[in-house]
Amino acid sequence: MNIPETEFPESLVEIKDIIGYEGAMTLLNHCAGTRLFIPKKIKIQHKLSQLLGLEQAQLMSRYFGGETLSIARAAKAKRANRNREIIRLYDSGGKVPDIARKMELTERQIYTILSRCD
Repeated sequence: MNIPETEFPESLVEIKDIIGYEGAMTLLNHCAGTRLFIPKKIKIQHKLSQLLGLEQAQLMSRYFGGETLSIARAAKAKRANRNREIIRLYDSGGKVPDIARKMELTERQIYTILSRCD
């Protein structure tokens, strides 16, 4: 799931500025809610290299080497993005039961989200 850059959690903004939006989203999608140790020297076999590629992992190492970073969950931003998608689907003619199945929510939750956007 992607979130708009303007809604990035503050703790990820510096990471995004260093490795770019896609790299930060990769970390968010794979490591959200965890702590991630960044070694001072990165090898190709390291988890960070496998996720981001060696070049971006080395950038992370250059700026954060020896530190343990807490990767935010970004739950509020993800929820806001999900709700926008629900509204978009509904506005384009989607049926509530279909949207509920697609978004893995109940119909009641979909109606609640839709009622908040009025």
